[in-house]
Amino acid sequence: MRQFSSLFTAAILILSAGHVFAQSANTVYIDQIGSSSTINVDQTGANNTAGTETTAMIFKGNSQLVTIAQIGSNNITLVNVQGGGAVVTNNVIGSFNQTTINCGAAPTTACTDTTISANATGDTNIMSVTAGAKSTATASVTGDSNTVTIDSNTSNILGARSSVTTTGGNGNAITVSQSGPGGSVGFDAMIDITGASNTIGVTQTGTVDSKVSIKSVGSINNITVHSGN
Repeated sequence: MRQFSSLFTAAILILSAGHVFAQSANTVYIDQIGSSSTINVDQTGANNTAGTETTAMIFKGNSQLVTIAQIGSNNITLVNVQGGGAVVTNNVIGSFNQTTINCGAAPTTACTDTTISANATGDTNIMSVTAGAKSTATASVTGDSNTVTIDSNTSNILGARSSVTTTGGNGNAITVSQSGPGGSVGFDAMIDITGASNTIGVTQTGTVDSKVSIKSVGSINNITVHSGN
């Protein structure tokens, strides 16, 4: 059993700071209770934050492998995993990006077998991922000012799979919402966007299996899909 206390947090703050001055420091806040976790945090640049002073990154136990990498400046990543076989990978290259990754929706909620990957190359991107049950959620963003929200939390034992990719475009807004028991295999959503200023919304609900695949090349498109019963 290990607890990363405020003393450990303070040590990381010193080690991760690019300079000794507060205005250019990288900060890391971890509150870990559990065993067998492998946690790597790499921040290069200035004013990057992994967790906050009031909302530390929480990982807990079981077979976790968490990798957080932020290269650039003024990037923020918040993580709350909880437990199970979760693997969380977050790679950000750029500035002013915000990433929120939740597996357990609350500190008392189990995470089970979720694998999450949220990656961004560019500036001012916002990525939010929540995955429960045995879900796999992936977000890969290339460009600036894109917003990707994946809310994948299903009671299906096989969970829900989401994959969102944006390439070479700015100002895209993509939302995936997956909830409900689904059928025998759950939900699948695959979204591949090349272009700018697109708005994509996918909702999968109900008690039947649902598979949605969207590939769009162009700009200023508005696509909405609702699959359920």
